[in-house]
Amino acid sequence: MNELKQVKYNGDLILTTEQLADFYGTTTRRITDNFNANRRKFIKGKHYFHLEGEALKHFKDQTRKTGLVSEHAGSINLWTKRGASRHSKMLGTDQAWDMFDELEESYFSPKHPALPTSPRELAKLALNANEETNQRLDDV
Repeated sequence: MNELKQVKYNGDLILTTEQLADFYGTTTRRITDNFNANRRKFIKGKHYFHLEGEALKHFKDQTRKTGLVSEHAGSINLWTKRGASRHSKMLGTDQAWDMFDELEESYFSPKHPALPTSPRELAKLALNANEETNQRLDDV
């Protein structure tokens, strides 16, 4: 799988339409057409986020260096894991299904846990490591 930089919106991992089309081996037009033809099957805030105006400007500012959003875009949809899943079902190709499995395993559910950042999390990690070491010493 191509290495995708994880991008969040409202705390959710998302993909742009361009990323989704690239991953599923299709065009952005087909993703958009699928969405428009099946709009009632998508719930805003659950399957996708629609950005325009100030929300879009803020997202563009956050992702400016990533090239995820054209500076000329007047509105965009950002797809959640559930939205990406619905598109893979609608496309129905083997590549779309295989790639959704990849997205699910590697993008939406990364195997590498986030490193602790707060002093409390670091202290808990150190204490847990100390406990494990003590347990191994006791076992020996």
